[in-house]
Amino acid sequence: MAKSSYSVDLIKQMAECDANYIRLLKLVPHLQAYRDRSFAEIALLENTERDKDAIDEIENSSEPEKLLEGLIVEFCIADETSFGEKVTVEIEIVEAFKYTTTLEIRQKPVLKKWMTNPSMLVRVYHDASTAEVVSYQGHNNLQPRYPQPNAQMYHSDEKMQVNMFLGEWLTHSLKVGRSTELLGIT
Repeated sequence: MAKSSYSVDLIKQMAECDANYIRLLKLVPHLQAYRDRSFAEIALLENTERDKDAIDEIENSSEPEKLLEGLIVEFCIADETSFGEKVTVEIEIVEAFKYTTTLEIRQKPVLKKWMTNPSMLVRVYHDASTAEVVSYQGHNNLQPRYPQPNAQMYHSDEKMQVNMFLGEWLTHSLKVGRSTELLGIT
């Protein structure tokens, strides 16, 4: 068995995940509802497809956090590119529970000819104020450390690198991203 000289820097890894949580709160302000339990107000502001009675029913149920499942926030990170389309990032709330939310983050349009667009599932832990990547490009259950070499050809610190990439992607989106709703982009 191969030996790994990499040791997990838990403090650095948690700091990155905590910073990603803060970045996500800025990009998806709706996530604040999971901290202050204001689901109905946000659902009404967003004019979701649910009517007022359905919103009241869900809010009074034992799982009001389900109100925001399916919500998609989209923003443009690049205008007309060489392939003639705007590049957008979508963040969708795919699963919501009392203390955790799972987001799917994907970049559009799909550029299969030249590269693979980033796509990941991110688990947000509201009680711990942290967010970590749980799946990247279909690779699930990333381990904190991998021996070298390994059959999957992962780096020894693959999980850290993926969380750092999420941080860079979110930072870029915060710097140059513009809401598609404000621009009227479809």
